[in-house]
Amino acid sequence: MHENLTNDELRVYRILEGLRESESLTGSQIMERLMIKDRRYFHQLIFELRLKGVPVVSIKSGNHSGYWLARNRDELASYLHDKEQYIATHKKIIEAMRGAAEVIF
Repeated sequence: MHENLTNDELRVYRILEGLRESESLTGSQIMERLMIKDRRYFHQLIFELRLKGVPVVSIKSGNHSGYWLARNRDELASYLHDKEQYIATHKKIIEAMRGAAEVIF
């Protein structure tokens, strides 16, 4: 899995791999460790890792947010379920807005 990662993707992976059980890091914390300031670049790294099948999961809930590598199937399944719910909700919004556009315009 690691052979197709860029140097920066591998650096992110190594940081996440080193986390202890139930530990996560915010994007800002990871960026600080990487010594990068461009948040868009950081998000692109996370996106690319996920596209390459690296199980990077995240949470953003109230005061708690962070990234880590899924530690088991249930953790990954829970993350994927949340993403599927997010997509389903946004599909409903898109359809409602398309309907509104037909009426308005």
